[in-house]
Amino acid sequence: MYDCVRKQCFIMGIIFILCLLGFVAANEGGPPVITEHPSNVVARRNDPATLNCAASGASRIRWYRDGEEVTTSTQDPRSHRVLLPSGSLFFLRVTATRRDSDAGTYWCVASNSYGATRSRSATLTVAILADEFQAEPQSSVKARVGEPLVLPCQPPKGSPPPELTWLRDGQEVTNSSRISVLATGDLVISQVVEEDSAVYICRARNAAGSRESDPSQVIIMTPPWFEERPANVTVASGVAVELACRARGSPAPTVTWRRLDGKMPLGRAMIEDQRLVLDHVAAADSGVYVCEVESEAGIAAARATLTVVDAPQLTQKPQDVQVVSGERAKLSCVVNGDPEPLVLWRLPDADKTALLSAGQTSGRASVDESSHTLLLQDVTTDDSGAYHCWGISNGGGVTARAELTVVSAHPPPVVGVGPEDLKLVPGTIASFPCEAVSEAATPTITWWYRPAAHLPARQLTAEGDDARISLPTNGALILKDVRADDAGIYTCHITADTGSVEQAAILRIVDKPSLQEPFLLPAPPSKPRVVAVNETAVRLTWLPNSRVSESSSQSYTVEYWRQGWEEWRVAEALIPQETCVLGNLAPGYTYTFLVRAVNKKGSSFPSPWSDPVTTRSPRDPAFSEDQLRHVRRRLSRPAVTLDDAVITAPDSVLLTWEFLPSMDEAVEGVLVYTLSERGTVQVATVLGSSSSSHLLHDLTPNTHYTIFLVPFWRSVEGTPSNSHTVFMPEDVPSTAPSDVRVTQREEGSILITWSTLPVEQARGEVIGYQVTLTHNGTQTLETVQSPWLEARGLAPGRLYTVRVAAQTGAGLGPFTAPVLMDVGSADSQTQEDERDDDASVLYAPPQPAWLVYLLIPLVLLLSMGTLIYVRRLRGKSTPANPPHAPALYQDPSLYPAHHTVNMYGEQKLWRPSESDKESSLSSTRLLRPEQLVNEYAEPRIQRANETTEPYATTALLVAPSSPRMTHAAPWRHQSDDSGVQVNWAAFLPPPPACPPPRDFDMGDPVGATDFCGGVYRVVTPSSSQYDNMGGSEQYERPCDATSEHTYDIYTQVAPVDNRGGFLTFNTLQARDHRRARSESQPPVPGDPPQSNTH
Repeated sequence: MYDCVRKQCFIMGIIFILCLLGFVAANEGGPPVITEHPSNVVARRNDPATLNCAASGASRIRWYRDGEEVTTSTQDPRSHRVLLPSGSLFFLRVTATRRDSDAGTYWCVASNSYGATRSRSATLTVAILADEFQAEPQSSVKARVGEPLVLPCQPPKGSPPPELTWLRDGQEVTNSSRISVLATGDLVISQVVEEDSAVYICRARNAAGSRESDPSQVIIMTPPWFEERPANVTVASGVAVELACRARGSPAPTVTWRRLDGKMPLGRAMIEDQRLVLDHVAAADSGVYVCEVESEAGIAAARATLTVVDAPQLTQKPQDVQVVSGERAKLSCVVNGDPEPLVLWRLPDADKTALLSAGQTSGRASVDESSHTLLLQDVTTDDSGAYHCWGISNGGGVTARAELTVVSAHPPPVVGVGPEDLKLVPGTIASFPCEAVSEAATPTITWWYRPAAHLPARQLTAEGDDARISLPTNGALILKDVRADDAGIYTCHITADTGSVEQAAILRIVDKPSLQEPFLLPAPPSKPRVVAVNETAVRLTWLPNSRVSESSSQSYTVEYWRQGWEEWRVAEALIPQETCVLGNLAPGYTYTFLVRAVNKKGSSFPSPWSDPVTTRSPRDPAFSEDQLRHVRRRLSRPAVTLDDAVITAPDSVLLTWEFLPSMDEAVEGVLVYTLSERGTVQVATVLGSSSSSHLLHDLTPNTHYTIFLVPFWRSVEGTPSNSHTVFMPEDVPSTAPSDVRVTQREEGSILITWSTLPVEQARGEVIGYQVTLTHNGTQTLETVQSPWLEARGLAPGRLYTVRVAAQTGAGLGPFTAPVLMDVGSADSQTQEDERDDDASVLYAPPQPAWLVYLLIPLVLLLSMGTLIYVRRLRGKSTPANPPHAPALYQDPSLYPAHHTVNMYGEQKLWRPSESDKESSLSSTRLLRPEQLVNEYAEPRIQRANETTEPYATTALLVAPSSPRMTHAAPWRHQSDDSGVQVNWAAFLPPPPACPPPRDFDMGDPVGATDFCGGVYRVVTPSSSQYDNMGGSEQYERPCDATSEHTYDIYTQVAPVDNRGGFLTFNTLQARDHRRARSESQPPVPGDPPQSNTH
């Protein structure tokens, strides 16, 4: 085996050596082999390029292009083609001209002495790319949102064919579901969006380089749309109005305003930032205004209605009034406008709610039905102050102010021009002037004469004996043909209701006449005006008379009067200027001033009296009269506009307002007035001029309210703003109806009545009432519109509860407290009708506490007495042979598991018969023993460990066989229909767990009856013996068993025969029997047993 393997290996080795030698011999003698073929080359012009070629066993390699041998630098030193030693052809620079081009198909040929081998062909391509695009997009392209868009692009000519890409704002565009680039180079956008707006460029690229088209600006146009539309506006005349209109789009739209139903108010209309601004609008500017926006992408329009209402106008302003205490004061104010304004009178009261409208009265102040007149009866000094007349509408507000001054008395009259001393010769005429000034009452002038100061005076009259005396209407005294005895003192006496004053002159009779100067007095100045006042001083200013020249030298005298003075007094004299400060005044007093001009000829006629002015009390705020007047002047113009009143809840409204330009610095806050249709006024104070909103609370639902604002600075109130009228929505009633009464009409019919809700508590229109009748958890709902309900079909003898609730459009209000309602039977109804009061209110308020304290001790005493009495009965001994002792106080609820227990504690379980299952035993059948055949439960003795099944409430008492028991007197049951149901189980104690022995004496004589706890107990003359159901051994006596016991009323029923000798007791549970009573009669032989039920 080994030799065979060696032979095979030897043979294979020889074969390998022969093959190797043949291969070497073949290569040394064959043509070249191409080891590397040239590949296609793309080169840019003037760039170097190489065509590779390698061969083994080649002595020479030559290159050919398109069938012609390529001239290299070896053959022509000027050639840019170089043949590398490896055989590759290297181009120093690729040429591509019409005369000479290196482009073509190249291959190499390797040769030796044995032959030549040709390589595969390769192409040298000179990359060329032209400069101009054949097609490119426009420089600007516009398209609307949603439209398709195509951007064309055909690249420049080139070799190789260039590749196309699109640039969007310098970023390359990629294909998507909406954007794609076609094979032809076009960019297609199926649905343009606003984000497609950009600069697009088409780029062509190959080996020769890249070219980009001219940028194309793509503008995506968005149709105009309104970012803010104009809204309907209602304003007062005279204010500036802005109608907003803000639109957007691409390109930005142009806004144009026009008016549909009239001409645009040129000169007062301008467009600011797309808004239309109308300055000082009037009622004629009311109309429909249209905002039109337009662009290349489309057009849109929006309209708004401008309503200009005229602000109220004061056609009659109230005037300052000064009256005496106790008189009547009258202030008149007439305000007109469209719409008709609401006229209010603001009283000078610290209470800001002191407002009166048409027909309202407050104390001694009242306003007539037209609101034009405010009357104050029997005024006092407390009524002095500033009264404001307000006119308010949705177009604006106006105000007028009048001062009412109530004084104890008016100033007395003043001597305007008084008589002067005269020196006359006999026979001349004496003239004494006397003019009275009284602005409060009509004066009367009389003249008096006395020869000397110590002599009495006499009155001079024109009707006297002396015809020389003349009294003209101007108050002067003229005495003609004077004589020596006319010399004396002449007095002018002025009298009025407000006081009196007099002035005297002396007439002297002389022999020589004196030179009389003309009687020319200076002209009086103007009415003095108070410009400042404090606690003890005032500052007055006045103007000189227009007839007085500036060169004339004159001074002034100021006179003043204060309440309590009888005459005017001189406050200051020789005042050189038309102003002065008067001091040493009393704080809190009212003063009146007048001014006279004085020159060397005398004093002028007095000026008109000044307005009464009261010096300030120490508690008044310390600000000057100039400040007060300045604030009043500023606040007399509109300062605030109530923009909107939005209802946020049935009892709240959100207000927004804004201050007019340059007015926010003149106010400290606003007073928010809320007037209801019922005349109630609510005022809220909002401090700060920067506040612009307020939420009103505690408004009454279902009520109209008029709301306006009043700016204020300290104690000065300004002009009211425009008003807004709102109607508060309904709300659920806040309270339940009251005075719920129940009246029994006929059997099963009850009349239920209640009181309606006041308007304030209803908080809306009451659309009905919901009545609930409840009995044992069963509820009946009734809805009525009137405040009464007649309930029919009620079951007699049942107790119902009644509740009533009112309902508005907003929902159901709270229910009343439950009212008890007893539906009595026909008999009880007859008894009720016999009473004096035919209506019965079954719901009464809780009894006083003393009644509860009285009832509790009584109940305790009654319970203790009953307990003691029962224990005493148990303590009595029984004879050796005890009589029949019926278990009168047994109830199935006394024992666990409803066991029946006899006197010895023996438990018995009763199973119902078929007749008991089919019908319940009424009290009548229980009281008639002849009807109880086969209707009692079948007795069964219970073992001690046996589970019981509750059913019967019957206890059986064993009696011996006796003819007397067979003919025992029947039990009789009497019922009392008094309507009182007694539950004796609530009063009687439980029986003992271990009953007394058999021979225990019951303590009762034979045949006697005993009444215990309201129940008669019957005692038979023979002794009783309890049967154990035929001597059953299962009859047990669990004396130690614990049980809870309750009691009810039991009635003994005599058996129909003597079988078993049982005496039966049963509980009366019928509803109609509220008290049970049993009687026993001596037996009569031969009489059948009877049972009567009453």
